[in-house]
Amino acid sequence: MGYRASLLRFLSGEIKPIFRKQYLREDIGASIAVAFVAIPLSLAVSLATGVGAEVGLISAVIGGILGALFGGCRLSVTGPAVAMSVLLANTMNEFGFAGLLVAGFVCGVLQIVFGVSKLGRVTKYIPLSLILAFTAGIGFLLFFEQLPHIFQLAEPDNNTIGMTVRHAHLYLRHISSAGVLLTVLTIVILSIVPRYLPRAYSFVFAVIIPMAIIHFTGINVNVVGEIPHDLIHPEIIDFSLIHNWHRLLITALEVFILASLETLLSSSAVDLMGKGDLHNPNQELIGQGIANIGTSIFGGIPVTGVVARSSVNVLAGAKTRRAAIFHSFIVLAVVYFAPQLIENMPVAVLSGILLAAAFKMMNIRQVIDLWRSDRVDVLIYFITFFAIICTDLVSGIQTGLLAAFIIVGFRMLRTRAEIKLWTNNNVLRVGLAGNISFLSYEKLANIKEFVQNHKALQFVVFEFADLHNIDSGGAKHLISIADELTEAGLKVVFHSMKDYQQNIIIANTFGEKSYHITIAEHQIKDLLEKSGVTHSANDVLRHGITKYVSHYAQNNQQLITTLAQGQKPHTLLITCSDSRLNPNAFFSANIGEIFIVRNVGNVVPPYMPDNIYSEIAAIEYAIAELGVRNIVICAHTECGAVKASVATGDDKLGYIGLDNWLGLIKAGFKINKPKDAAEGVRINLLHQVQNLKTYPGIGEMLASKELTLNAWIYDVHSGHMLEWSNEKRDFVQIV
Repeated sequence: MGYRASLLRFLSGEIKPIFRKQYLREDIGASIAVAFVAIPLSLAVSLATGVGAEVGLISAVIGGILGALFGGCRLSVTGPAVAMSVLLANTMNEFGFAGLLVAGFVCGVLQIVFGVSKLGRVTKYIPLSLILAFTAGIGFLLFFEQLPHIFQLAEPDNNTIGMTVRHAHLYLRHISSAGVLLTVLTIVILSIVPRYLPRAYSFVFAVIIPMAIIHFTGINVNVVGEIPHDLIHPEIIDFSLIHNWHRLLITALEVFILASLETLLSSSAVDLMGKGDLHNPNQELIGQGIANIGTSIFGGIPVTGVVARSSVNVLAGAKTRRAAIFHSFIVLAVVYFAPQLIENMPVAVLSGILLAAAFKMMNIRQVIDLWRSDRVDVLIYFITFFAIICTDLVSGIQTGLLAAFIIVGFRMLRTRAEIKLWTNNNVLRVGLAGNISFLSYEKLANIKEFVQNHKALQFVVFEFADLHNIDSGGAKHLISIADELTEAGLKVVFHSMKDYQQNIIIANTFGEKSYHITIAEHQIKDLLEKSGVTHSANDVLRHGITKYVSHYAQNNQQLITTLAQGQKPHTLLITCSDSRLNPNAFFSANIGEIFIVRNVGNVVPPYMPDNIYSEIAAIEYAIAELGVRNIVICAHTECGAVKASVATGDDKLGYIGLDNWLGLIKAGFKINKPKDAAEGVRINLLHQVQNLKTYPGIGEMLASKELTLNAWIYDVHSGHMLEWSNEKRDFVQIV
């Protein structure tokens, strides 16, 4: 019932604009441009698939209309796709035309099922390296499959790469110079024209110029030939001609995967062009499913959303689905009223179009980009690519996916153990990073060897802060090592464990614990001092610096270099000096994002020209020089400065500097008396907000909304943040 309602909403919102006059001119213009691209592309795909020219045109007409009416991408154009041609050719060779129709029909049904089941986003989880390799593999196969057409020779019985190579002597012995020259000319036109004119013109010139040459020179080349006049009519599939249903259904599944992938990638490309709303992947699958069922019924080959046609549609100024629908009717009109344009089209030109597409698919720059980003992705790329060209498309995809899962699995199982001696060679810090699993024992066992070689060690601290994941097997390994180290006379500490990590460790501990669990750094200090181990705060800091350099600085050198040229923070944060506050952690902020001013009690001294408070200088600098336009004053619960101010009232603590500073907090309490420290935190925060408004220009900037000012409270008990709401006149939890 829910889906039926959403479908009705879709039809109401998307179909109605087709019948409006708005953008009619733009849609007609775009449809003409797309038609000029669609006709030669459809014929080229027919050629590559091994079916009659009329089949590709049927698919362009029926698929274009149905895909536009029901698809989830408003400006996408549906039709026969070059990327599909290799798989469709194999299907045609194995099962005949009837099998090809069945594969298209089953593909359509599966697409509708997947769309209704809201599984359209599954393609988001396919590795980019695999997609690029898949595309390149298709391009490579397509290149070899076009060689017989270029040389105007009969195709081998089995047009594989191997067979093509074996027939190379025939190609060299019986070269059709005219066919080769026309193919090369077509590729050159398709490569050069888009540099100066819209892409649609390249297809127009790529067809018209070779046909003009043939007309005026009279050279003899293979042409498309006669197109049947009864182009559009329902096709009855003769199921009796189908053999090996099991294999055919597997092939249909392959067609479904490839068609869906091509469609959703095309829709994503349209999204990136920034025209209109983002596509709905589930609705797009439904629309393509309806289109594929329709083309099968009318004797067409499977269709997809096509990047080439869709990009031309967008660049030509299309505004609604109407452009894609109109393009189908233009194709149909050309077939019925100007069939000579299609019938006299040289086959070598169509081969040139396919080769140009193949070269574009085999983009070496993509491999270079992968190499620069992650060389493991290059490995997945080449495994998939060679698997495709040596076996078949689906086997290649399966091999690539298996390789990707294995590589990702090894990455997830990888454990890094950073060993750092700390405090007079008697404390060992072991930084655990990555993932610890049942396969990590050998790596962890190296720690025991290190300990054996350093007899002075008394403590071993395992740090979990940078550990991403741990399973039961990994927990047992760590506990086993802790047992052995304890038996050797050392004390073992598991430090900074997340809640789930602690639960896993405890769940896999049988008998008495051989380790201590600590969360805060001072707990380690207490353990060390109880054991008579000298503790130095500077050693803790040095250890922290080492971790920062190895974990962060080395992996973010570009950011550090950029920030070295100057800072551009987005927020000025005024907060307390309390050690429990970690501003960058609160806001998941990177270095260079927040300009921080810290003092006892998050105080903003009232502005006076003769005041020498550093806070005044910092605020002026942040706003005037750094251009900060967002200010946050952040207090916290259990604030010692506020507690002292509430407890002492007008009394003094006996510290000159502290008493004078707390006087700035108490000034607010004279206006509003707090009943306790919790209320004092709130009153103090709001008082500091009022103090800030006394600064020159602040009030005016707030009134004009040029500047925003926020009052927040960090709850040290829960870790939650509260913000002041003017509407509710109270503090409310942010999340």
